[in-house]
Amino acid sequence: MSMDKTLPDLAAAVAGIEDGMTVMIGGFGGSGAPIELIHALIDRFLATGHPKNLTVVNNNAGNGHVGLAALIEQGMVAKLICSFPRSADPRVFTELYLAGKIELELVPQGTLAERIRAGGAGIPAFYTPTSYGTDLAKGKPVEEFDGRPYVRERWLKADVALIKAERGDTLGNLTYRMAARNFGPLMAMAAATTIVQVRELVQPGAIDPEAVVTPGIFVRGLVEVANPAQEEDLNRANADIQDGAYVNLGIGFPEMVAKFQPPGRQAIFHTENGILGFGEAPAPGDEDWDLINAGKKAVTIKPGTAFFHHADSFAMVRGGHLDVAILGAYQIAQNGDLANWSTGPKGVPAVGGAMDLVHGAKRVAVITDHVTKDGKPKLLDACTLPLTGVGCVTRVYTSLAVVDVQDGHFVLREKLSSISMDELQSLTGATLHVDGAVAELTVPEL
Repeated sequence: MSMDKTLPDLAAAVAGIEDGMTVMIGGFGGSGAPIELIHALIDRFLATGHPKNLTVVNNNAGNGHVGLAALIEQGMVAKLICSFPRSADPRVFTELYLAGKIELELVPQGTLAERIRAGGAGIPAFYTPTSYGTDLAKGKPVEEFDGRPYVRERWLKADVALIKAERGDTLGNLTYRMAARNFGPLMAMAAATTIVQVRELVQPGAIDPEAVVTPGIFVRGLVEVANPAQEEDLNRANADIQDGAYVNLGIGFPEMVAKFQPPGRQAIFHTENGILGFGEAPAPGDEDWDLINAGKKAVTIKPGTAFFHHADSFAMVRGGHLDVAILGAYQIAQNGDLANWSTGPKGVPAVGGAMDLVHGAKRVAVITDHVTKDGKPKLLDACTLPLTGVGCVTRVYTSLAVVDVQDGHFVLREKLSSISMDELQSLTGATLHVDGAVAELTVPEL
């Protein structure tokens, strides 16, 4: 029997995908996305009307008119299991979801990675602190371990996984390129059939056994795609990061913290898609789209950078190995509750990795505007939006002030000299307590 797993072309690679199947699709944004395999599947659908009614597992809902977004746009997807489905270019998923034409199962990013890993490892259920006390935990069993509540989650398996790798030999052994591995190694384990597009197909022995990330036992077929397509307050917050700290930066304002490290201080930044030790954005034109952060923006690497898959990334998070998580927010309550994943029933919810981070990081800080675009306070007596975490925030950096969460109250530490105490209080939806002198907040020119 031949052990050669090489497939003749992309059409042959996707020929076995049938109506109603569950299909895992690798990638984090465009990084690691098997674009050519997805479009081969679309071509088959346009020619035959099949496959349809697919359940797709991916971290996102695609972007633009390429890859997963195109698959959804063609009406081939009945259900999406993902972590962060919001997309602005175009709003294909948003329109279908709000019209009730596509089903969404929203899963915190770390839980998604672990559910996939559990599926591949034959572990039907596991417990995690992630999502406890939130809407996403409703109806799920909860147990206490060492006095802490944990939510039970089920494994996630698939009929087929479509992933992208850098090199593969004819036996199916795979290597990946930088952060493009993300969900790929996990999905390869969790699917009954794994199909891989590789940039370079080589003979057995050409890949150092020490370099193999996915062993061939998890791979059913490979197709070579030699030239794959690609889908394309801060200074103050940095002052509180201890030298040598491991820090996760959330999407939006928090991403920019990497750009404003004080001279002589070294913090090691973590992004949940599988990089430890990244730097600021590259110069225009120097972007490498297999090297992106949680917000899908290009970053640079520093000496000592490490790449790893999603399950290892969130093991760092849930295992308590991160010193600080800096997140964005819709609302923060005076007891430290955080809401940052849902704006209510008229919007598309998107949780990402925040629910994992609020339980796993040793300290959680927030960077945000002091008020919403409509001028409403973000710092409140109690959150009115669905919670991301309960009592998790310890410090808030806003466009106007630095505020601690202490003993169930907001305690003002710093404020802009240009705003009076009365003005600041009028823009805050809870009482600002003062404990000692309030320092002047200086904002860098960006």
